Amino acid sequence: MNVWEHLLSNFAIVAITTFLWTLTYRQLSLLRERHQALALGLIMSAGALAVMAFPFNFREGVYLDTRYTFLALSGFFGGPWAAVLPFLTALLRRIATGGTGVSVAVPHMVVATGLGLSGFFIRKQKIPSFTSLIGMSGAVAFSGTFGFYLVLPSSIWWQLTLETVLPFAGILFGATFLAACALTQELHRHVATVENRVYRAIIEALPDCLNAKDIEGRFIVANPATAKLMGAKSAVDLHGKTDADFYSADTASEFRRTEVEMMQRAEPTRLRQNFIKADGHETWLSTLKAPLRDKHGKLIGLITHNKDITEQHQLEITLAETKAKLEDALASMADGLAMFDADGRLLFQNDKHTELFPLTSDLRQPGVNLREIVSASLERGEVAASDHRPEILADQITKDLLTAGNRIFPLANGRWVETRTRSSRDGGMTIVFSDITEVRRKERELSQLNAKLAALADTDGLTGVINRRGFDRVLDSAVQDAIRDEADLGLLMIDVDRFKAFNDTYGHPAGDQCLKRVAQTLEGLLSKSPGVSVARYGGEEFAVILPGMGATATLEVAHWICRAVRDLSLNHVGSEKGVVTVSVGAATWQNSKGRDIGQLLRYADEALYHAKTSGRGCVRGLNVIKAA
Repeated sequence: MNVWEHLLSNFAIVAITTFLWTLTYRQLSLLRERHQALALGLIMSAGALAVMAFPFNFREGVYLDTRYTFLALSGFFGGPWAAVLPFLTALLRRIATGGTGVSVAVPHMVVATGLGLSGFFIRKQKIPSFTSLIGMSGAVAFSGTFGFYLVLPSSIWWQLTLETVLPFAGILFGATFLAACALTQELHRHVATVENRVYRAIIEALPDCLNAKDIEGRFIVANPATAKLMGAKSAVDLHGKTDADFYSADTASEFRRTEVEMMQRAEPTRLRQNFIKADGHETWLSTLKAPLRDKHGKLIGLITHNKDITEQHQLEITLAETKAKLEDALASMADGLAMFDADGRLLFQNDKHTELFPLTSDLRQPGVNLREIVSASLERGEVAASDHRPEILADQITKDLLTAGNRIFPLANGRWVETRTRSSRDGGMTIVFSDITEVRRKERELSQLNAKLAALADTDGLTGVINRRGFDRVLDSAVQDAIRDEADLGLLMIDVDRFKAFNDTYGHPAGDQCLKRVAQTLEGLLSKSPGVSVARYGGEEFAVILPGMGATATLEVAHWICRAVRDLSLNHVGSEKGVVTVSVGAATWQNSKGRDIGQLLRYADEALYHAKTSGRGCVRGLNVIKAA
């Protein structure tokens, strides 16, 4: 066998080994990477043994083979686990062969294996690039030839280069490059297969419909979700069929019209479609249609992605109806409603809000800050001003409006507005404005009415002065004031003398008129004295409360009353005085800290008793002990 036959044998062995690896790799692609590497090492070991059995002779005494290709390829594509077995196999085979070339061959094998492993770690399991394959093939050519220059004399280097190094380096480069290209192509095919398997699994698991059709509208590929939507048994049953095989003529025609329009546009387009299923239910789809082109850019069909949005469509209809009802409700509200964001900018308002504030309705628009609106309301005289500076007042009103709670504001036109502010989760505020002018008017009228009723409840119907109920309330208040201020307090108890005889003589109507005259006299006499109260204590008995008066002043007032009633000169034949007179009992507290209303009343009543037993028409007085 000549050198060329040996050379062809080596190339054939490299090709066969590479082919065997690609077949084996396809079968082992699902195994762990370590097992794949061991399989690669085993095959490369067999290839190395095979080429070492067919060496070729470039020059006398020099036999060469392509074992370095296998050593480098096993390390470059399989890593350490793949490189160990071919290296040991080639090393043992070469040592067993013997000869003077062992000292050169062993370093060559070490370098070839090392270069292959270096390439493995540099590419980091990525698919090798064309440049890296060229580099590795050149490195293998170097690893199989550099030793010649180390062991042979330099005098024959030129002849060595021409006759041995260059031809052998070319053989190593070519064999390595071709084998590496084949292995790299297999890696590309494996990656593409895995990716296609993953894509297919994703498409089949996709709950949405995904399919492709040709120019004529026939299904090329479809996922199970498409088959389910179409009512087909499986995705395979769709191949070669059109929409007309599954839908009514009108529905299929409309779908086809849309497809033709989308292909004419030649760009991805999203649209909504609806149709009636065979069971009579209306179905809505969100559809994305994109052109399908071949590798030359020619349009060959249409890719369609459908998502069933029937439930979403119904929710949208319900939401739109609810929104319309809400807008109607807001528009018909009797109160104004305004929503502000966390920065105080107006987001939403109803019509009533602008109606409440006509002078600033032009400013009350979405996006305008509440501070700006309040300032304009003050400037235009819409909100009632105060003694504060406008900017300070505007800041205060804005702060109040944006703070949760209820407040009442007067407007310059006399109306009153109540605001109810509530915070939202996003930091914004919702404010309800209510015109409470009428409510305030009714409250004021009710308050006045209650005051009148209270006055009537405390007023004696005959004489017009306060009654016993009013007397008790006023006396209690006067006592509390006296205690607080550590002041004197006087009390007069007044009785119309011989009043029963007056009634028996002149009749009850005349008696009523007599009591009225006495009450009028008391009020007229004391009307200018601040805090003094006149009351009808009961029957023909009256009482006078004298805040701040000591014993002397209290007795002086009592004498005034006696004289004033006598001076009325009301005839009273049933009295030894001949005219209507009154007896007055006076009692006083003089700066006493311990006060007892019951004691004060008892003293006044006891003084009245003394006045009546002393001949009537006179005054008697008792002082409450100063230190209680």
